[in-house]
Amino acid sequence: MQRFLLITSLVIAIAGSARAERVVWRAIHAEAPHYPDEAKRQHLTGSGIFEMHIRSDGTVERVTIIKSTGHSLLDHNAARIFQTWRFDPHFPIATLRAPVRYIDGPSRVDAEMTRPPAPGYTKLFTIFIPSAKP
Repeated sequence: MQRFLLITSLVIAIAGSARAERVVWRAIHAEAPHYPDEAKRQHLTGSGIFEMHIRSDGTVERVTIIKSTGHSLLDHNAARIFQTWRFDPHFPIATLRAPVRYIDGPSRVDAEMTRPPAPGYTKLFTIFIPSAKP
């Protein structure tokens, strides 16, 4: 019985110490999304997650909206930009998710922006509406 408990404890300890696998990727071209002029005029804001499906040659086959920003104008803009990304084919990756936030207000750094990305994700893109100059 003690031997069974010892072996079970070791298996649980080994399984518990396993770390999440890190996805290695390198972008050759990775333009950040921007605030479309019409979205600025309407003061549209929102957060979304976009998934890039990447071909073996490093081009983006398609972009899927995993979570909408709530505005088709912002979704379309981010998806269009991510469609232009290019990846190094020597670091093959099938999919990569990109979180995006559109914020109406002055630029600032918050805790979300300083967190390292989760495996399979890019860094968080935060796009601010520039302040109107007096």
